Amino acid sequence: MALRAIEEDSLPVLFGRQRIRSRILTGFTVLALVLCVGLVGGLGWMVQAEIDELGRATSDNLQWTLSKTEVEYVRMQEAFRDGAEGRPDTTEIRRRFDIVYSRISTLEVSPAFAPLRDDPGMAGKLAEIRSFLDDTVGLIDGPDDALVAALPGLQPRIDALEANIREIGLTGLRIFAEISDNRRAELVHGFIVAGAVLGLVLCALVLIAGMLLGMARTAEHRTREMMRTATRLRTIVETSLDGIFVADPAGTIIEFNPAAQAIFGYSRNEARGNNAGDLLFPPEVTADLRGGRLAYLNERRRPEPHERVIELTAVDCNGRRFPAEFSVDRADQDDGHVFVAIIRDITRRKAAEEGLTQARDRALAGERAKAEFLAVMSHEMRTPLNGLLGTMDLLHDHALSERQAALLARMQSSGRSLLALVNDVLELAKFEAGKMQAEARAFSVPRLADGVIETAAPMATANENTLNWAWVGAPVETVMADSRRLRQILLNLVGNAVKFTRGGSVDLEIEALGARRDMLEFRVIDTGIGIDPDHAERIFEDFETLDSSYAREVGGTGLGLGIARRLAGMLGGEIGVESEPGEGSLFWLRIPIEHVDSPAEAEPVIGGPRKTRGRLNRPLDLLLVEDNEINRFVAREMLEAEGHKVTEAVNGRAGVEWAASRCFDAILMDISMPEMDGPEAARLIRSGDGPSARVPIIAVTAHALPEEIARFHEAGMDACISKPLDRELLLDTLVQVVSGGTVRAPAPPEPPRPVDLSRLDELRERLRPEAFSALLERFVTETRGTVAALASGQVAPEELAATAHRIAGSCATFGFDALRSALARIETEAKAGRTVSPGDLAALTGLWDESHALLIAREDLAASETGRARSAAL
Repeated sequence: MALRAIEEDSLPVLFGRQRIRSRILTGFTVLALVLCVGLVGGLGWMVQAEIDELGRATSDNLQWTLSKTEVEYVRMQEAFRDGAEGRPDTTEIRRRFDIVYSRISTLEVSPAFAPLRDDPGMAGKLAEIRSFLDDTVGLIDGPDDALVAALPGLQPRIDALEANIREIGLTGLRIFAEISDNRRAELVHGFIVAGAVLGLVLCALVLIAGMLLGMARTAEHRTREMMRTATRLRTIVETSLDGIFVADPAGTIIEFNPAAQAIFGYSRNEARGNNAGDLLFPPEVTADLRGGRLAYLNERRRPEPHERVIELTAVDCNGRRFPAEFSVDRADQDDGHVFVAIIRDITRRKAAEEGLTQARDRALAGERAKAEFLAVMSHEMRTPLNGLLGTMDLLHDHALSERQAALLARMQSSGRSLLALVNDVLELAKFEAGKMQAEARAFSVPRLADGVIETAAPMATANENTLNWAWVGAPVETVMADSRRLRQILLNLVGNAVKFTRGGSVDLEIEALGARRDMLEFRVIDTGIGIDPDHAERIFEDFETLDSSYAREVGGTGLGLGIARRLAGMLGGEIGVESEPGEGSLFWLRIPIEHVDSPAEAEPVIGGPRKTRGRLNRPLDLLLVEDNEINRFVAREMLEAEGHKVTEAVNGRAGVEWAASRCFDAILMDISMPEMDGPEAARLIRSGDGPSARVPIIAVTAHALPEEIARFHEAGMDACISKPLDRELLLDTLVQVVSGGTVRAPAPPEPPRPVDLSRLDELRERLRPEAFSALLERFVTETRGTVAALASGQVAPEELAATAHRIAGSCATFGFDALRSALARIETEAKAGRTVSPGDLAALTGLWDESHALLIAREDLAASETGRARSAAL
């Protein structure tokens, strides 16, 4: 089942060079013969000249002219053939044509050639040659483009006239030889010379015969090579994994290889004789191909790379459509041309690409969902932590026994550890979600270093370490960079150095590098346990901690250095370490900076050591806008403990109404609230002319994303503090805003994750029994009713998010983790505009019953007889 068309197409190409060589050798042979004949004629002319006393010396050497005419015609023929085969040299073509034209004119008009013209057969042959010359002279004298375009058509006529030229030459030689013989019959020595010449001609012919024999042997050898090549080509085609078919100019399939049979399901005999477009492709694809995608085939040009391979839809014998790669080209042959096409089924590749696309889309959707979840989780996790840490701060205002103070210290330490852990995890999540961007601002480098050292000083003292910082080289005062992220990195490096050093020293060195001093290098050098160089890269990986003699004692998530490397890259810098076990470590950080001329342009270092600005000399009248009762309780207790008066509003709309009714000294505004959120309430307050339209508004939020904090300021809020509330930060912020300053507080730390029901016991211990009982009863009543309303579908879809949000924070405070998680999912779905499943709403009832039963059991174990009675009422 050989692909004969392909073989036939390849063999002319393979034989082409051999034909050219044969023609060249033949031309040389003819030329040699013509030269020999010319030599004989010349010798005859010499004999005649000796006999003729007049020594006739005509300018027309008859034999030479005839031979030269044929030689020049052959040269013209070669010039035209080169042009027809794509190598036109118009100058050479015209020159050869002019020479032949001159030779033929000589034969026609010269008296010396009268005997030749008198020959009955020669007049017609000269007339045919003259007709060709006259027809062609216009093209020769015309433009190059017209001449080149006509060359393929002229070539057959030139080849056809070659026999005439040869016949004219041979006849002329014959005629003039006869004349010479008659005139020189008596000259024996002339015949001797002629015989010698003929001997030379014979030798030449023998030589030429030998050359032709060698050429024949070479041709035979090359033919065998070509046949072997054709066999290999046939084998390649038949064993190809890609389908190959050959079609004639009308598109009829001539050959169909085994791979094509496997792809389309047709046998070779079934496919042959059918139109390829109708058999192998849908109608719309066939029309598209005929409409111009394969135009290069008819233009006889090499296709561009983008034209060579076409992706299209093919159809097999069962009507199944599948994606395919299609490539086709034209193969010219002596008897016409064929089209050779290669087709490949790319169904699997397309499926893989589709799978990758879907995976990418899912990954992007997951990143978006993670970013959305981050914002929601930031708020929800800070709400219960606000109650936890805020209440701990309030307990310091009460007289505690030594035992109670120790327990409270442990609780605060655990809370801070939990906060640090969640901060690390959420910092990583925020970076991966693409929500973190560098914020360049002017700051004082010495103040930044002072803040880092002051923050790490307590831990250094606890580990009996000395902690200092110093400049190396000339100092720099004020620069432009992201001071908050820079401080975060330095605190991580210094904190790690202090943590893994006992009874040693930790030094922070700062040096300005570069010719323009536009690069700051921070070096944290410690005398601690050191790091094996083989682990130098591992410590910058997420969740990677190295085992050491006391590494397990200090703990840690293993995220700090991974986050530090990400932050360094975000700032355009780099971070690294040099260390040896037992020899201490040197961590270095390099970041680019811009110098600021005026120190007055520097902002306070965000997150630096807190410097209390003093207390107000009067109590403040404050408006607290917060929808969560527990958060209102904690904030009110903190503020009333300082002697301030607090008015509470349970949502943004109530806050707007209070602000329009009287003048407050400041407004503490929550962000996520039902009916009206904090930013909208702030805009309404600022846009009105009420008594509190111009008083300071402080955003109290669990949202940690920078773009959200910027939105709060755009809404008219003067400052922003984060949950959980820090009493000192809250009071300092009040001092600043009431004194006339505007504070843009740092982005709050990332929220912690809710704990379990054990937090109920901690809440009971922190609050007075009466306050705890009242909060618990209100929580149970409010949550039971809200869960029932949600589960029964009584809450409108547009109110789902606000309703779920209102009770989710309280659930986390009292340890109702499963219920809080379910409510958070419902809130997220509702905020995203997606339909919440009725099954998810109905599941809230089971979660509430289970959590409520655990609550009653816990109260039965912890309460007195009075408590049991209250639990029974619950």
